[in-house]
Amino acid sequence: MHVSRTIVMVSIQCWLAVGFVLSCMASLTLFGQEPAPIIVKGIARIVQSRELHYGPLTVSLLNNGESGFAHFVIRKLGHFFVYSFLTIFLFHLVKASDSLLRTLFVLLIVSIFAVTDEFVQAFLPNRTPLITDIFVDLTGCLHSIILMKMWYICRLRKAPA
Repeated sequence: MHVSRTIVMVSIQCWLAVGFVLSCMASLTLFGQEPAPIIVKGIARIVQSRELHYGPLTVSLLNNGESGFAHFVIRKLGHFFVYSFLTIFLFHLVKASDSLLRTLFVLLIVSIFAVTDEFVQAFLPNRTPLITDIFVDLTGCLHSIILMKMWYICRLRKAPA
């Protein structure tokens, strides 16, 4: 039991670290700083000249440049990982006798956070509220729920009878 708690705590810290790093990189680009050139070149190499339609936006290397496209990708990854971490935290915080009820409750809470976050962005300068960001947030949530369900299933199979 002690080892599994340690693994969970280390996993949560790793998720938090990734979200923090991505958030810092996104914040730096908002203040006029550019993401690290290796990140910009790496994202540009992966994406090349493809266009990405994201809600009402069309994002591409041609339209936004390497730095602008990298900033976009970093922000969306930040959404994904922050809500993924929030889901893990809430899943361990909420106790319920029924696993399905617990999962639905956590999904509801995360959905409320995602909608509220986008609502608040409507009133902030340099921020744009997008429905597609809510979908990215909920994808991070579902990603964590699936990983945790797989984790618990594996633990149940290894448990002594």
